[in-house]
Amino acid sequence: MKKITLITLSIIFTITVQAQLFNIGGIDVGYLYVGPKLGGNVSFNSVDLGTTIDKTSNSGYQIGGVGKFGITKKLAIQPELVYSSKGFGATTSFATSKANYKYLGLPIVAKYAFAAIAGIDVYGSGGFYTDILTGVKSKTVFTDGTEESHSPPDLTAYKKVDFGFNFGAGANIPFKTGDQLNIDLRFSFGVTDVDNQDLYTSSKNTSIQLSAIYLVDLTKWVNFKGKSTLEEDAYEQESVPAGGSKVENEEN
Repeated sequence: MKKITLITLSIIFTITVQAQLFNIGGIDVGYLYVGPKLGGNVSFNSVDLGTTIDKTSNSGYQIGGVGKFGITKKLAIQPELVYSSKGFGATTSFATSKANYKYLGLPIVAKYAFAAIAGIDVYGSGGFYTDILTGVKSKTVFTDGTEESHSPPDLTAYKKVDFGFNFGAGANIPFKTGDQLNIDLRFSFGVTDVDNQDLYTSSKNTSIQLSAIYLVDLTKWVNFKGKSTLEEDAYEQESVPAGGSKVENEEN
C-alpha cells in the first residue's frame, strides 16, 4: 500500500511541476486548483466491547488543504493533506467515555460530474486514504460528575498506519472569478485493524464526513505556458466544467 501511495504522489508532483496534463495537437490541456478544507465527521469503530457496554459514535473534525487536477471536463483527481480526529464512544452504568485518534492523512479521490442543476455541478467521488497516527486521547465522565483524561505515553498499542477507502458525492459551485466551492459528503471505511495488541477480533475505523472546500484557480496567478480560458460546460450550461477550465497555448 505504501508503494502505491508513493507512486501516486510522484505522478501528482510531476503534473504540478509541468502545469499541464497532456498535449493534444500542440495544445496543452489542463488546470489546477488548490485550497483549504474544513469540516466535521461522525466516526465509529468495529470493536466489540461486550454486552455490558453500549458503543456509540464520536464527533470529530478535519482540517487541511487540497489540490485538484483535471483530466477531462467531467473527471478530476483530488489529493488532500488532512489532519483529522476519529474514534468512538462507550457508555456503561457508571461512566461515559470517548476515545479520540488523531491522524495526519493523505486521501486521494477521483471526482466525476454526472449532472448540472442551475449551474451547480453534482459529482460522485471515490478513492482511498492513508492515515498516520499522531496521538490518542481518551476522556471518561463518571456519574458522580468527576472526569478523567488519559493520553498514552507511547503509541505502540495502536497501528501507526490506517489504510482505507472512501466514496461519496457533492456539489461544485463555480464563481465568476474562476474559483470554486465544493460541498463534499463522504463515507470512509478502514480495512486496517488499528489495535496492535490483538485484544479485539476487529478494530476498524469508519466515518461519515461533511466538509467545505474552497478551490482557487491557479491559472489566474501562475504563469503557465498558456492562458486560462473557460470552455463550454459539459452540460451546455453557463458554469465552470466540473473539472475546471482549460489551459491553451496562445498563438504568437
